[in-house]
Amino acid sequence: MIAVAISKLSQKWFFFRFPEGESAADVFDSVSSFMESLWRDIDMNRHHIDPSHDLNLIIVSHRLTSRVFLMKWFKWTVEQFEQLNNPGNCEFRVMQLGKGGEYSLAIHHTEEELREWGLSSEMIEDQKWRAHARKGEWNERCPWYLNAFFDGFADSDDDAGEGDDCVCP
Repeated sequence: MIAVAISKLSQKWFFFRFPEGESAADVFDSVSSFMESLWRDIDMNRHHIDPSHDLNLIIVSHRLTSRVFLMKWFKWTVEQFEQLNNPGNCEFRVMQLGKGGEYSLAIHHTEEELREWGLSSEMIEDQKWRAHARKGEWNERCPWYLNAFFDGFADSDDDAGEGDDCVCP
């Protein structure tokens, strides 16, 4: 067991897998499949809901799974995920649809609650923005949406290719 604890400390928790268990990364894959099925079921009206009525869903899951679900939904990074606290037993998180069509935790929950759960100031600001954003809008103040994926690339075309030995396929 000591070897397991040392191994866990030497890598990010998101990728750590207990013997015979799952890592958060494994759960992320399962949550991704679940979300795809959920959207497909909603689009195909498999829940037989009158389109003029709101569709409310309750998802009951393990604590890790609920954190991973939120990570996937809100496009949080591994580092942001690792800051989050697990919900307590029977504790819940409400993602409520804002007036503009985006889901947010900040509609139902207070800033104090979000902070207690481990959301950073940046993440809380994003939740507040989502509460009023129109569906499809882009929040320029949240760098993890896109910029994090391109950190290794040159900022301009002038710098591109200088000193690079990389050949694109």
